[in-house]
Amino acid sequence: MYQFFPSFRGLRTFGLLTALVGFAVTPTACTIGGDDDDSSGSGGSGGGAAKEDCGGRDVSSCDYVVAADTDDDTKSIQSALSEPKAGETICLCPGEYEITRELNVAATRDVTVKGIGDTPEDTVLDFAKQEVGDDGMTATGDGITIENFWVKNTPGNGIVVTGAEDVTFRKIKVTWDAGAVTENGAYAVYPTRSNRILVEECEVIGASDAGVYVGQSTNAIVRNNKVHQNVAGIEVENTTGAEVYGNEMFDNTAGLFIPLLQNLERKESVGTWAHDNDIHDNNRENFGETGSVISFLPEGTGVLMIGADKVQLNDNKIKNNNGVGVMIIGLDTFDQVTDNKSPDPETDKFSEEIYLFNNEFDGNGGMPFGILAGISPAPLEDVLWDGFENTEKTLDELCFGMGTPPSFRNFAGVAGIADKTLQSTDPAPHGCTLPKLEALDFADK
Repeated sequence: MYQFFPSFRGLRTFGLLTALVGFAVTPTACTIGGDDDDSSGSGGSGGGAAKEDCGGRDVSSCDYVVAADTDDDTKSIQSALSEPKAGETICLCPGEYEITRELNVAATRDVTVKGIGDTPEDTVLDFAKQEVGDDGMTATGDGITIENFWVKNTPGNGIVVTGAEDVTFRKIKVTWDAGAVTENGAYAVYPTRSNRILVEECEVIGASDAGVYVGQSTNAIVRNNKVHQNVAGIEVENTTGAEVYGNEMFDNTAGLFIPLLQNLERKESVGTWAHDNDIHDNNRENFGETGSVISFLPEGTGVLMIGADKVQLNDNKIKNNNGVGVMIIGLDTFDQVTDNKSPDPETDKFSEEIYLFNNEFDGNGGMPFGILAGISPAPLEDVLWDGFENTEKTLDELCFGMGTPPSFRNFAGVAGIADKTLQSTDPAPHGCTLPKLEALDFADK
């Protein structure tokens, strides 16, 4: 039987035998670090037992080490998560952990929680028997890093970080054994109300809202992730400054969702740059909760923007999305489609300064469903726009650059669905350029 145990860094006056005996009868979290480390081992791998009990893994960088198959996996992990001082690392040994309540990371700066297997699949936190709390793991501390393990079957959201600076999700996998069903948690990787966020090399399958969600935040990088079988693959909501690149989004209802939602604390969605992504085959039936915003996403959508401003889409591959490659609408259109009775007077209703260029489109719009099917007979064009413009602004609402434009339809909103004479497929008014967005570089410093 494995237990929670500390690495042997910083045992100070304890001899090896004393340490082994003491920890064998105390399967609770213990502080490891110390300023006057006089142990003879080389960091956490010293002493032998810790290294052996963790499958021979190098634990020299670990301040706390947790092993699977204890009498109470939840207690073992939560004890470690409650203990760390600033800058310390909690390591999860390879194995499968049975979790019965929500896990909460101490609000301490620069804490790292990581699996030390070769891949995320080596370290599994299974929440199928969770009885207390809604989410899998929550954290609020600045500088939090969460990496290299697999979260399964959370009744609510997967991993939530709220109100933090300098947040990193790396090599996290989140799935639900039930497949793509409404009863799954809404969000899997979920940083919100945070600043300087990095989400990289994660995989999410089966979220009933968004696989990777960045909400009401500033300065977010979402890169090199794989998201599939979700309602929305990646969502950047009411956020200022985001760069989304190198991701594969497929087999979702919609691949990339960039909305400005109403009646929230943050009143803008500005400055999302999505480039060099592979957005393909997003044709999954929408399984979002009935009546929720996400439930209105039309299946077969590559990219959907609602009320977002200063969005740049370039050098993406957008292919085989049966409804539409890219759809851009304002909040008036969305309110009419959803029958929203509570529009927010403080929220700008227009999608403005949208810049699309140098994207590769192919095979989109061949089998539109639902409201998309009412816009025009198939195949639909690669880019659909509702045509609503803010006449008080001087910059163009929508630009395709000066090269060859994508196939395009201004469908003139809900009125144009009823009266096709209001629509236009002429891209010439959009042969313009806009100021390019700058890359976010905080993650590589």
